[in-house]
Amino acid sequence: MENKLFYYRNPAQYQVFPGAHAAKVIGHGLLFKQHKPLLAAPDPRHLDLRASLLNPFSQYQVKSFQQQSRLDVFLLADLSASMRYQGHYNKQQAIVDCLLSVAQSAYTTGDRFGFVGCGQAVAHQVLISPANLQQGRVPEIAKRIQATTFTGQADCLLQAADYLPNSSALVFLLSDFYMPIKTIQQQMQRLNQHTVVPLVLWDKKESIDLPRWGVLKFADLEQGKTRTLWMRPALQKKIQAAFRQRKQQLQQCFRSFGCEPLFMDQGYCAESVSQYFLQRAV
Repeated sequence: MENKLFYYRNPAQYQVFPGAHAAKVIGHGLLFKQHKPLLAAPDPRHLDLRASLLNPFSQYQVKSFQQQSRLDVFLLADLSASMRYQGHYNKQQAIVDCLLSVAQSAYTTGDRFGFVGCGQAVAHQVLISPANLQQGRVPEIAKRIQATTFTGQADCLLQAADYLPNSSALVFLLSDFYMPIKTIQQQMQRLNQHTVVPLVLWDKKESIDLPRWGVLKFADLEQGKTRTLWMRPALQKKIQAAFRQRKQQLQQCFRSFGCEPLFMDQGYCAESVSQYFLQRAV
């Protein structure tokens, strides 16, 4: 991966810890917000004589500024068996790429980064890292993810919210989202106090780049079953239509919770994440 860094912002804008993001809190930032009477904001260092002379009530006016805030950034990653699929790219490596990218982007911005891996069970020492400013643990987690054989389903996905802070955080939710829509809705309900960015990892070899004719073996990695099908144009179109319908279902599901999913069908790309935030900049 050439460039791990991406641009992001804090859409919520109500953090209270000093940092790099614009917040709704009044503080000692550089961005002017409004004038206030000296009695309401007793800080004579910010006294504005011109505004005081123009005030119709002859009140001394001081400048107040928008506080810059620090943000907790989390990556919640699906580590179920389906995420070890390898087609045009390796999904397991894409998880590692995303981990390193989100962590580096957060640390470069001055924010705290945390990680929760969601497999069949939560392994405290391997797949959980609370939000912090320490970069040394991230490469270790990346190596352990690379060495792990993903099995089963992401049964602990609903428990991931238990490892997030009570205050609002920016949460990147990385998965192929092949689980039932009801499960995704339950997950989003538990994350409703956070700003969630769903990152959907698909592979064109699963859906679009299918042969018109031939014998294909489809493996259900989570159930450990394999099915052999005779591919023909009618079946090809049926599978492609099913993926288009699934994409619409995911879009409707996430939009009902006020967020837009980012579909990635060529592996993880930091530039795509930057474009995602730039398109939603106010």
